[in-house]
Amino acid sequence: MSIDYRPRSGYRTRRRRAVWWWLLALILLAAAVTALLVNGQRTETRRLTAFFDSARALTQEADQVAGGFSRLVSAELRTIGRDDFEVLMERLASQMALHAEGLEETESPDSAGAVRDMLDLAFDSWAAGLADFRTSIIEVADQPAGAAPVERLGGAIVQLRVGDLIYAGFLARAGAMIEGLDVAVSEFPDISFISRQPALMNGEGLARTVRNSTQMGVRRDIGILQVVFEPLPTGGLGQDGEIILPATDRLQFSAVVGNRGNVAQKGLTVSASLRSTSGQTLSTQDSDALDLAPGEIGSVIFGVLPVDPGAEYLLTFDLTMVEDDPNIEDNSWESEIRINPP
Repeated sequence: MSIDYRPRSGYRTRRRRAVWWWLLALILLAAAVTALLVNGQRTETRRLTAFFDSARALTQEADQVAGGFSRLVSAELRTIGRDDFEVLMERLASQMALHAEGLEETESPDSAGAVRDMLDLAFDSWAAGLADFRTSIIEVADQPAGAAPVERLGGAIVQLRVGDLIYAGFLARAGAMIEGLDVAVSEFPDISFISRQPALMNGEGLARTVRNSTQMGVRRDIGILQVVFEPLPTGGLGQDGEIILPATDRLQFSAVVGNRGNVAQKGLTVSASLRSTSGQTLSTQDSDALDLAPGEIGSVIFGVLPVDPGAEYLLTFDLTMVEDDPNIEDNSWESEIRINPP
């Protein structure tokens, strides 16, 4: 007797359904993973695109700074005045520093970290180079025989050149990343502060240009450095800042004048005025003419004046005004003086 065993059809159906359910779950899981990957890629692409757009705007502004610097070096440096040079360089350096700060505030994905660091270094190097270029050019003009200012000028040029080289590396890496994106991104400008300026390749030659410029090389600066009294002050000041002198009925004073510019000054005079505390002019004297070479210091002496012990006076000095003197505040001196009673 044989037993004919056959699986029930319901069991086979359930097993088929289980296989299909597992297969469907795998398909759905794969689809979900693919969707997540695609969505993540799209998000990364959007963040990269936003970063490159922001960085490109900043580089375009930096390119304008490079253009202004190029015009200065190639066409204006021989004829520009000192004041105009300082104003222009201050504007260029401050603009570059602002662009560097703007880049620091720009968000970027981790994948753009390397290119962002390169652009950041280029901006910082350009900003520092422009600031040092300004100060070293002034030092070169004010020290016609000095070697140290020329070395500092060469250092500023090197900083600008380093910025150019780092930016060139940024362009190469950023270009490769942009090619891998599936969206259109505008090109970055080709910025160069030094490469297209042959005059900047030689700091010594540039220094000669500056020193031969009558506009940049001339600096007039005179001032009253000190006032000397006879008799000497007691060594203290009053409550209102007045100079206290010992008891006397005769007073004499002199003014020390300095030429801190690099041009000889001739015929300088100092006018001294002694007034009472009520404003009445008691005496006015003009000094003899004084000639000062660059860096020289000289004195002018005034005549003896009668004073009253116990009285207070207002003493003022006014030095000859010199055209283009950058600091006229030190051309005048004023103070109250008090004579001690007997």
